[in-house]
Amino acid sequence: MTWVRRMKKGNKVYLCEYRSVREGKKVRSEFVSYLGVESDKEKVPLPKKTVIAWKPPDRSVRAGDVTVLWTIACQMHMVETIDRICGLKGRRKANSPGKLLTLWAINRALDPESATQLEDWIDGTSLPEISQLSSKGADRDAFFGALDCICYDDPESGRIVDKTKAIDESLYAIWRNQNPLPKDESEFLAYDMTSMITYGNTCPLAENGHNAENWREQQFNLSLLVSKYDNQPLAHMIHPGNHTSMTTMQHVIPRLSDFSIKNGTIIWDRGNTSNKTVNALENMGWKIICGVPKISDEAKKIIISTEIPENPDYLVPSKNTGELYACKIQAELYGQMRDTVVYRNVTKATKSLIRRNKAIYEISQELTVLKSNLNFISQQNLKLAVKGILNGWKRFFIIEYPKDEKIVNFSWSIDEKKIEEAKSMDGKFLLYSSDTTYSAQEVVKMYLEKDFIEKAFRTIKTDEDLKPIRHRLESRVKAIIFVCTLAYRLLSALRWMINSAKSKDVSLPETIFLKKLARVEKLEVNLGKEIEVFFVNVTTDLKKQVAALGMAELFAGHRLLRG
Repeated sequence: MTWVRRMKKGNKVYLCEYRSVREGKKVRSEFVSYLGVESDKEKVPLPKKTVIAWKPPDRSVRAGDVTVLWTIACQMHMVETIDRICGLKGRRKANSPGKLLTLWAINRALDPESATQLEDWIDGTSLPEISQLSSKGADRDAFFGALDCICYDDPESGRIVDKTKAIDESLYAIWRNQNPLPKDESEFLAYDMTSMITYGNTCPLAENGHNAENWREQQFNLSLLVSKYDNQPLAHMIHPGNHTSMTTMQHVIPRLSDFSIKNGTIIWDRGNTSNKTVNALENMGWKIICGVPKISDEAKKIIISTEIPENPDYLVPSKNTGELYACKIQAELYGQMRDTVVYRNVTKATKSLIRRNKAIYEISQELTVLKSNLNFISQQNLKLAVKGILNGWKRFFIIEYPKDEKIVNFSWSIDEKKIEEAKSMDGKFLLYSSDTTYSAQEVVKMYLEKDFIEKAFRTIKTDEDLKPIRHRLESRVKAIIFVCTLAYRLLSALRWMINSAKSKDVSLPETIFLKKLARVEKLEVNLGKEIEVFFVNVTTDLKKQVAALGMAELFAGHRLLRG
């Protein structure tokens, strides 16, 4: 066996031929001949190099965040579930409603675009390849057609066929089967409602109603049932814009019957509470934690008569909510004796006292000036002026006018009884828990921790750009809101995977993780008969976290044969 030895001296490389010679059990090298200097074209030319003709990639596509969310959607069986309930599973249709709506949900979760721009956005990502999306039937009309598969007008019955409820139930069942509750724990749900402004008034659901900005305009109301355990939504409901929170609770009761939940607990805000709702849910076997509005006489009586000692035994540890104290008392509520909890926010109570005292003082000064300068042509004009001064503080003043309306005068005094009543209610709130095993502090803490449902609304309305709604048909309104709830399911699933991961390599929270993933791009290089696929901007922390979440192979480079 012969071989070449290279020996570098100065700026030149000299080559000699050697051969291996066996002597007994040993092998030695033996000089054969001198070949010359490397790069001498006549004697020893440089070895030929194989040059592969390749073209630089024409473009790169967004691949990181979309690939992760598509993987989660596949794990949750979103596409198959939607197609099965729409009656399209198994049909030879590349772009099924389930696939199109899932892709739309990924867009809503990451970078909301209108239907007119959705096709271009998807084309700029790796989604067409990984979802096997056909270029035919992936335009604006196709996406609107997918909306019409899950919610549409039935011409025969004249009613809207809404399949989103069944999809909600199936997706929750799949998720809970994959992510069961801890042993001996039951489902803990939160319910709430929010308003969403809409354009136009052609949709029957669009009604004038009050919203968080205290405006009164055309809107819809969206309510959610969300699990406290992992923030996954169970169901969503859409109501006319003029429906109150208390009214919508009557829609929740039949929806809860659709889920096989035993010994569950539901929590909601005081604006949703009524005697009818409490009794109905208790008869269904649900445990309740809810706020009780102060408007009823029995609620006022409980709050006013309850003194809460401000000492460590009654303290409720809390953050960013002020200093809280709570106690449990038994009182008559909704027609029977119940264990109730009254808690007091000392910070709010102090602010209420200061604000009320300041208002009463300033109004008293204005009324005094007004009485000394009665320049009005009628008693009616005087009443309007007094009303403008009181401006919402009327209950703390006693105003009297002469019976003879021709006499333009008035007298006033402060209603000390009403002020004392207000002081006794300052910063106090009434809660009800049907589970008597909870302490007062536990009830207050669980009630205040229901803000996770507010975060769900903020994600759907603001981050997913649902507000305001631009669709005008009732079926389309219901369908596009459903797409946004799909997007929220994906985001909450990712958050749950990150929070429940035990690996130390999972250090990036959901928002930062997605931002870094958005920079990951996929490139394809033409190597003739093969295509080299590789990913750029995959940082070390991304690699570790993706691997710890069970997706290690998502961004592994590979080669493909050209088709």
